[in-house]
Amino acid sequence: MGIDPGNSFQYLNTYALSPGMVFGTGSEIEKAIGPPVVANPSITWETQTSYNIGFDSKLFQDLISINFDYFYNRRDDILTPRDASVPGFTGLSLPQENIERVDNKGIEVEAGVHKTVLSDLRLDLTGRFSWNRNKVVFYDEPERKVDWQVRTGHSFGAQLMYRAIGIFPDQPAVDAYPHWFGAKPGDVIFEDVSGDNKINADDKILLDFCDIPEITYSVSLNAGWKAFTLSVLLQGQGKLFVFDWMNYDVHGEGSNYFKWTYDNWWTPTNTNTTIARAFNRNDFYWAPYNNYSTYWWDNSAFCRLKNLIFAYNIPTRLIKSLGISKASFYFSGNNLALLYSAKKKYDPELNVSADYPVMKTFAIGANVTF
Repeated sequence: MGIDPGNSFQYLNTYALSPGMVFGTGSEIEKAIGPPVVANPSITWETQTSYNIGFDSKLFQDLISINFDYFYNRRDDILTPRDASVPGFTGLSLPQENIERVDNKGIEVEAGVHKTVLSDLRLDLTGRFSWNRNKVVFYDEPERKVDWQVRTGHSFGAQLMYRAIGIFPDQPAVDAYPHWFGAKPGDVIFEDVSGDNKINADDKILLDFCDIPEITYSVSLNAGWKAFTLSVLLQGQGKLFVFDWMNYDVHGEGSNYFKWTYDNWWTPTNTNTTIARAFNRNDFYWAPYNNYSTYWWDNSAFCRLKNLIFAYNIPTRLIKSLGISKASFYFSGNNLALLYSAKKKYDPELNVSADYPVMKTFAIGANVTF
């Protein structure tokens, strides 16, 4: 298959106005026009080759069903600039080229039990599980100073950051461990990954699971007993790290904090905690916009009781004289209960804390067919 992502017209030299600047002692803003990047006339689409193998089955007169699929997707010719040839820190811009490759593989499994237990009782229980993993096979990666920062071989969405391993409880703890210049009690501890007794860019690690979760799953139950039916759906996902970027640069003014940042936070009388001290805007080295660290990334693994529908079908003999062929009453609910959440700050299905909360909804209704 062919994929056509990215900006349009990359094969043509385009032009744009610069923001402008003031030269000399005058006050007039001078603007310039030029190509923001050199065109690449050889650009083409990205390609994806997909391989699948699997089976569907029904066993023992449909008592058990098992469906399995293994997939392998290879994406070639992904558009990306040559970072090793001209590193980004030079300030120069190269056109995108079809040079990157990303592989994605995984499995999907569905298994169910379908049984009439009694003459009036029918049960259908189905579980679904999927696992997938992607990794960057090749891109024009510059040579890294330390091995653990090599992106090739990691997931496509891996993020580079410091690993937070706790909070400095007191000044002796600060003095006893390598720390950022100016660190004090209540600050976040960055791990000395390189082991050189100092904290610098070499101590950043690549955090995977920042793009999509590797594991998703669900369990559904459909049951019927006489005139009653019940449908239940549980769903969830495995490890997924999400960054909460919601305006930390304005926090601290007038005690403007998220609740999780001040519940049990560090104080001189509360030193045994995992929550850092009070802060103001970006006046601290572990601020999310100063230095990325795992302190600001949360695991969004969860399991939720997503849907429930309970219905009663009125016997036909009771409504036939009214000209009604079928009628039923039902109760339904969505997002009824969060059974498990690795994230404690806010709902794990939200991307950021500023999003509208996931709502519980309830409905009572009737379906009537004449």
